[in-house]
Amino acid sequence: MIQELKNKEFYMNSNDDVLTPEEYSGRILTGNYSIELKKRVEDLLDIYRAFERTGNPAMPYISAWQEEEMKIWYEFASGRFVDLMNCKISELAEVLRKSVTDRIIYRHPDKDASIEKKVFSSGELVAEREKLREEGRKEGIDAVYKISCNKTKSIWLKDVATVETYKQDRISLSLGYLTVVTKEMKAEEERVEREKLQVLLEMAGAVCHELNQPMQAISGYSESLVLNVKKDDPLYSKLNKIMELTRTMGDITGKLMKITRYETKDYVQGIKIIDIDKSSGRNT
Repeated sequence: MIQELKNKEFYMNSNDDVLTPEEYSGRILTGNYSIELKKRVEDLLDIYRAFERTGNPAMPYISAWQEEEMKIWYEFASGRFVDLMNCKISELAEVLRKSVTDRIIYRHPDKDASIEKKVFSSGELVAEREKLREEGRKEGIDAVYKISCNKTKSIWLKDVATVETYKQDRISLSLGYLTVVTKEMKAEEERVEREKLQVLLEMAGAVCHELNQPMQAISGYSESLVLNVKKDDPLYSKLNKIMELTRTMGDITGKLMKITRYETKDYVQGIKIIDIDKSSGRNT
């Protein structure tokens, strides 16, 4: 940062001799924190600004939070990151928090174990945030965020970061970079949808095969019985109802056999079930 003195205006922090650029919008360099922490942030700003000038597509950032507040702010954020979120850097943490609709966490428990993957909805993130931060301090967590830019467009950002904790200042720093991985995540979503559809088709075929034979038997018995029952007999209407319901079941199995995509609908208490009509291309 010192080499930039000739090109930028700096002012002296009243607490110590840390030089702070006027464009700086963080809290640590101008706050009542240790020299160690301030020097660390100053060095990081120097490194990250130099990285930004290379034109690398990755978007570096330095975020921070104080244990008592648990409210994140940014000491530094790539200009591309700020532009992407269409806000000021001082608003970035809050805008990002509100824009995240899903977050996929990739854990690395040890060198020999497979990578663990867990998807959190925006609601679950609120309850899990502190736990995730603690895990990030201990072992590091890679994450992918689904960001809702507007009502019609979403993007995916991959976040790779490490966390440093300064106990004296009760401050934690997250040092990381973001990359846009929308294309890769869409390909992954399509692959998952294909796998879901394949499972659904196999299940639908098995269900239809198992149901068709007993349904045909029920239909045959009902038709045979109705021929021997007079129309004014109470059994006549009941037998006709059985045949009608059997035809309805046949229509359902027919839809199952025509499923071409994976579509769901709300059922009860947040549970989703397969929407047979939409999945089979029929809306009745």
